[in-house]
Amino acid sequence: MNITVIWTGFIVLISVLEELDKKHFILFGGSMFYFIYLYNQVKPTSISLKLVLLLFNVPTLIFWYIIFVYNDFLSINPVSHEIFISWFFIYFYLMLYLLIA
Repeated sequence: MNITVIWTGFIVLISVLEELDKKHFILFGGSMFYFIYLYNQVKPTSISLKLVLLLFNVPTLIFWYIIFVYNDFLSINPVSHEIFISWFFIYFYLMLYLLIA
């Protein structure tokens, strides 16, 4: 919890600074990543496999949504919505099985 508060404070502080240029942004970002590295060396964080799988599902669901919405526009041969939804349900049930099992 402490690292989340520190990281949120870091993001808010960087967004409020008006004189922030690329050099200082890289310097502050690198120092924050180094601080997180040292914090994990002192107090290692263990994340379960189910939590990692759940965290990776968030961007994946966003990608599924983008592909579903822009399917006709992005592809030469668009996939029909029925096939796409069936692929999504197969993926969803597989992830649900892995999270529950």
